[in-house]
Amino acid sequence: MSRDLASSYTSPVDALQDSIDVCTADAIAKYTEIDPEVEGVVDRIASINKHVAKVFEETLAGHGLTHGEYKVLLRLAVVPADRRLSAGDLTRSLMLSSGGMTNRLDRLEEAGLLRRLPDPNDRRGVLLELTEAGTDLIDRAVTDEASKEIDLFGVLSPEELASLNRLLRVVLRSLEDRFGQPTRVSDAAVAAVGVTPPPGLVDSSP
Repeated sequence: MSRDLASSYTSPVDALQDSIDVCTADAIAKYTEIDPEVEGVVDRIASINKHVAKVFEETLAGHGLTHGEYKVLLRLAVVPADRRLSAGDLTRSLMLSSGGMTNRLDRLEEAGLLRRLPDPNDRRGVLLELTEAGTDLIDRAVTDEASKEIDLFGVLSPEELASLNRLLRVVLRSLEDRFGQPTRVSDAAVAAVGVTPPPGLVDSSP
């Protein structure tokens, strides 16, 4: 970015000013290479993500679930027809070790949220399905979080929200074309580095 562009940039002073305007003003003034509009987008996406993550954490806590348990229940809830998925398929889709998945399934089964069934096509295989209690719990958690997310973005009109989605989709598709879709990070790796998993109702990782 040119020095003229940087020097001409002033952060908003009206009611729409936010913390990003305040926090980036000095850096933008010093480093003329920073494009204030690009930096604003980057920092606002990161800040919004933190707020959404906090709300999601509250939802999980309110329903007595961990991120890992939520993932398992959601995966089982969206399986078509009879809502059964093999333990092996679930383990691979969540990139867990067989031991890690066994411990998670044990906890959920002991809580009465899922049941294990013999796989008629594999004598050593196990199929999983949600119990009525498990279905009720994940339905309530998803509904609760959906309502909160709608409220978070209620400041935008339906037209503005659709426009924002279109713009973000353009950026995301460009990034995925350049770098590919992000690789799922296993729960063990997340725990090892102490990073909070990304928030959101639906786990969009492959």
